Amino acid sequence: MEYLRYSGQFLSHESIVWKVDIYQEADEPFSSIGILRFPADSPLVIEWAHTDKEEVICGSTASLTIVSPGDRTYEDLYIILPGSIRLEVLRNGLLYWSGALDPEFYEEPYSAFDEYEVKLTFSDFGILDRLKYDLTGTRTLENILQYALRRSKIQYGELNQDYLSTYLEEGGTRATLDKISVRSDNFYDEDGEACTLYEVIEGMLQPLALKLIQKNGKIWVYDLNGLYLHGITKGILWKSDDQIMGVDKVINNVKITFSPYSDGKLLGQEIKYTGEYSADYVNIRGEGAPPGVYYYAFYVDYGWRVENDVDYENLSFAIFPDSRKGTGLAEMNLCTYFHILPLLGAQPADGVAFTMSTGVHIAGGTPNKFPQKPWQKPEQVIMRTYRTFIPKLSEKDSEKYYIRLSMDMLLDARYNPFTEGSSDNEKSNYELLDYRFNYVQIPVTVTLYDDDGNALMHYSNADIAKRTDLRGALSYKTKGEWLDGAASYQSCWLEWYDPADRHEKSGIQGWKKNRHNIGLSLEDIYRSFQRLEEGQYIPYPKKNGYLEVCIYAGVWVYEWTKGKIKEAPDDWYQKIRWLLYKAPQLDMVRKNIIHDDAENDDIEYTGVINESAKEGISLDTICGTMTDTSPTGKGVLFRTEDGIQIKELTRAGRTTQAEQLLIGTLYSQYAERKTLLTGTAGILDGDLAVCSESCQDVKRFICLSDKQDVIEDESRLEIVELRPDEYSSDKD
Repeated sequence: MEYLRYSGQFLSHESIVWKVDIYQEADEPFSSIGILRFPADSPLVIEWAHTDKEEVICGSTASLTIVSPGDRTYEDLYIILPGSIRLEVLRNGLLYWSGALDPEFYEEPYSAFDEYEVKLTFSDFGILDRLKYDLTGTRTLENILQYALRRSKIQYGELNQDYLSTYLEEGGTRATLDKISVRSDNFYDEDGEACTLYEVIEGMLQPLALKLIQKNGKIWVYDLNGLYLHGITKGILWKSDDQIMGVDKVINNVKITFSPYSDGKLLGQEIKYTGEYSADYVNIRGEGAPPGVYYYAFYVDYGWRVENDVDYENLSFAIFPDSRKGTGLAEMNLCTYFHILPLLGAQPADGVAFTMSTGVHIAGGTPNKFPQKPWQKPEQVIMRTYRTFIPKLSEKDSEKYYIRLSMDMLLDARYNPFTEGSSDNEKSNYELLDYRFNYVQIPVTVTLYDDDGNALMHYSNADIAKRTDLRGALSYKTKGEWLDGAASYQSCWLEWYDPADRHEKSGIQGWKKNRHNIGLSLEDIYRSFQRLEEGQYIPYPKKNGYLEVCIYAGVWVYEWTKGKIKEAPDDWYQKIRWLLYKAPQLDMVRKNIIHDDAENDDIEYTGVINESAKEGISLDTICGTMTDTSPTGKGVLFRTEDGIQIKELTRAGRTTQAEQLLIGTLYSQYAERKTLLTGTAGILDGDLAVCSESCQDVKRFICLSDKQDVIEDESRLEIVELRPDEYSSDKD
């Protein structure tokens, strides 16, 4: 909690009372409040550094100069965690400015013992560059901004959005920050590293042509068009003869590149085994591994003997199991995480094992199957994925996409599942599974949740899974359906089969992905369907939410024999040595012939501003709008009310993409020379405003920079002519 640590006040030359309070985080109030003493010259300077019109965050600093009563009195303020020291500036008793101490800047005379000056520098938005974003889910822009301001420790009386002139639709709802939302995962990279709060705020406001500033104890979010049209006007009162008139820059063109951060893989997190493993540990005696590290080694096949000797080093792979050491799943039960370490064969793999063989590891005793027996089918979840966001699409757009659910499973009866089935590697069992395990199914659930964790809908293909009369095709008869509410056990089934021969072949043994469930079909199969990429093709849901997949225990095996489907007898299940899983994967694919990933490339918006100018402006944005529907774009903006992707906005009578509107705003400011004035003037106190100047007729100005020496009641101003949106682009 914060408590007042130091306080002091002084009068300006015009008798304005300026009070400064320094707060510090502590467990309890300080026993005494230190009294601040100030030098006569420039005890407090508040500066808004130069920011161009296209820049989003107009940050400011407060430089406080105080007199140290003793040696290193204030040194401890700079060894405190950044953000734990905060300054409040009050003007005639009202909050004027707030910010946190910047620990990067501290110096004081080392030769003096006391009565020397110490300069403390505070920043309002600068600390945002030191803080990482850590929210999840879909958030409104207002929620994100308020969250960032709380973390910055800025105190403010109001978040003002009066000068926003953009609308969600022409003649409709004003696009205030609570009306627009964005996905939090847009602000994390592929490795899970989060953006800074500065990057987030800049990224979400920039495409909307919004600016952020602290003025008069308030936080203002505005656009230049709105400020020009609706802002109050204050006259500039020059206080010296140092004024200079110049012109602002003119630009040739604008290029805005929006990266929607689109990836067709909705859920692609792999299981990762986090335990130790090494080929240095492996030998047939089970010696050499560190305490707590266990493994089972496997020969290439049973042919390990050479006449009367044994080739102890003819090892194909080792498997390292540990139920406590793995990541990638929200929940795991009844199984163990594992890593397959290739030696003279196999391929590396991480996953979870429901059933695995203990091989010929001497220390393992008699070969066994653990952690569960392959014939067991308890009604229990063995894997639960993390939830992934699915945006809402219009009814028309939702018909253009599938969600493809796929999972690698290794169901095998061989001693070594990575070596050909031969007389030395359980040939008879291999042939049994290869010839007679024609359909294999496992129960799963696919559930869509809302923000509060309530089940909205679940996907079901239960009515399809056991039918024998369905033709092998991706059609309305095999697509399944979304039903309201929570899923139930066996409401959905994943299925493995060989699409080229479901009568005398199987779709298992070795790592294999599931195929689209066509039930226990005895009918023909389309050739195009045979070529269809593996996975269950799920229709797009009608609601937005968070999708979760649960894999349940057990496998169901069926044989196609004599024109009928028959479930496998119990002794067939006992032949299974391996039942391993990798993590379920979810991909968004287009509903076309090739079912390609629903990904979107970066979008480039351009506009010619003034062909005679030399320099241009190039902006890279991480949030934005686009004409195409992008269900996988993490950076696209959504309407908060219904979760629909925003494709167009309206400002100044024009409806188009936000980026095109931004180009128009920049055209209005930089297509021709605008008057630029600098000089010393009276402090522009009070709310955010546009400025007027007595010699500039009806022109309106906006501050590019403002350095306020409050005891002198003076500002060093840089103001530039402002225009409303009056634009065109090369897309018109």
